Amino acid sequence: MSRAAAFVNARLGTPGGFVPIGSGVLVQDGRIVRVLESTPTGLGADVEIIDCRGGALYPGFHDCHMHLTATGLQSGDHDIKTCRDVPSILAQIKRIHEPLVFAASYEDHRLTEGRPPLRSELDAVAGDRPCLLSRIDGHSCVVNSAAVALFGVGEKAGAERDERGELTGRLFEAANYAAQNAMFAALPFNALRRADGRAAAMALAAGITTVHNVIEGDPSLEHLQSVYRSDASQPVRVISKSCTFSVAKARALGGRVFGGDIFLDGSIGSRTAAVGQAYQDDHKHGHGSLYVQPDQLGELFDEAAESGLSLGVHAIGDRAIGEAIAAWESVTARRGPLRGLRPSIDHFEIALPDQIERAARCGLLLSMQPAFDYLWGGDDGMYARRFGAERAAGMNLFATARRAGCVVCGGSDSPVTKLSALLGIHSLVNHHVAAERLSLDDALRAYTADAALLAYEEKERGAISPGMAADFAILEQPLHVVPATRIKDVAVTMTVIAGDVRFDAAAS
Repeated sequence: MSRAAAFVNARLGTPGGFVPIGSGVLVQDGRIVRVLESTPTGLGADVEIIDCRGGALYPGFHDCHMHLTATGLQSGDHDIKTCRDVPSILAQIKRIHEPLVFAASYEDHRLTEGRPPLRSELDAVAGDRPCLLSRIDGHSCVVNSAAVALFGVGEKAGAERDERGELTGRLFEAANYAAQNAMFAALPFNALRRADGRAAAMALAAGITTVHNVIEGDPSLEHLQSVYRSDASQPVRVISKSCTFSVAKARALGGRVFGGDIFLDGSIGSRTAAVGQAYQDDHKHGHGSLYVQPDQLGELFDEAAESGLSLGVHAIGDRAIGEAIAAWESVTARRGPLRGLRPSIDHFEIALPDQIERAARCGLLLSMQPAFDYLWGGDDGMYARRFGAERAAGMNLFATARRAGCVVCGGSDSPVTKLSALLGIHSLVNHHVAAERLSLDDALRAYTADAALLAYEEKERGAISPGMAADFAILEQPLHVVPATRIKDVAVTMTVIAGDVRFDAAAS
């Protein structure tokens, strides 16, 4: 049955013309018919009139790298982000009355002790219940004795021991990933899917209409198929992306894209990102870690190219970024330009100038997280503590990447940062380094039109023009009329997917 709607009493237009000037949008069967210049008259009785209440209408936002399940799980007492010392974390853990205790988002440097609770301290509050606390970046964690026994991680690489040879409970590298994947596998399937639903609702409340759900680990095909089916049932559009190393499995799952967190290295916060110059604040971590051998990576990329699949790899440090680019250069040397493929490097934080140029020549898309700079950049931020202020100022080079011809796609890596495209846009416009700031129009593109390229959807989504999907984010006021320093605080009043209102702040 045909369905028509007129979204009226809206404000359209951006300073650079990315969003056309208008006062509303006419929609037919989920697609934009035209931009309205004034309140329409003579519409048929079957046209639904939707009042945007004077809000600013933008294309629906995309989040090109997030974790649906983890985002939904980290709510209430499971979120320890605001704890500022070990006793407050332990008190919060005590309030979790579940057979498996999971909580996340601590940051070592924000805790009075400079560390999370250790194994013995968790034993005192969790007892014989397996307990895992994930660092905010997910690249290290701490577990209690019951979790060590259940997950079998005590002898894996990255399991920290004290001067007496006893396990501290802190896990890095292989031990961390094994424990985190085992914890998620042990949680009830229905609880995980309920978490997905919570995260989907959070996305809609943030004006996000499309999310790339990056599924870490490499579970069975049957398990992944069930996750993909669940993703397809969510009220927000979900692009499911398994991080399998098996191209055959990726083909069986369907779609044209996979990956996003095929880990080539770790993170800066956990000091496991692979860097050319050593970490300054903890020499035992040296230069971080590379997780994939070059020949294995080259084979993966070549097989994906042969299958016509585009994959994303996680590379934060310059050594990992260099490994990814070199592998794609090897593929293009054998096969020629990557026509029809849109591989990405996700995060791309510590890219050297020549690496940015090489990525552009290869045609690699960059799936980046602008809020990383907002949260951890600057002369006194966590990045400066790890590397020094001068090196930190050369990270997250969004404007440099665009000038080189790279497509920058925005994402949150939620729950690492808040599930908020507006925080990402704010971060792009207000980068700590003035030369790396983007205009408002270009920042919007990173979360709309350019983001759509990553999923081959640029002819379907990401712009307000006739024929495009009627996916909208409606904000309380236009972003260009508020101070740049307040963009992140602008409220979302309505979110629309295919002409259907999926979130309305007035009804919440």
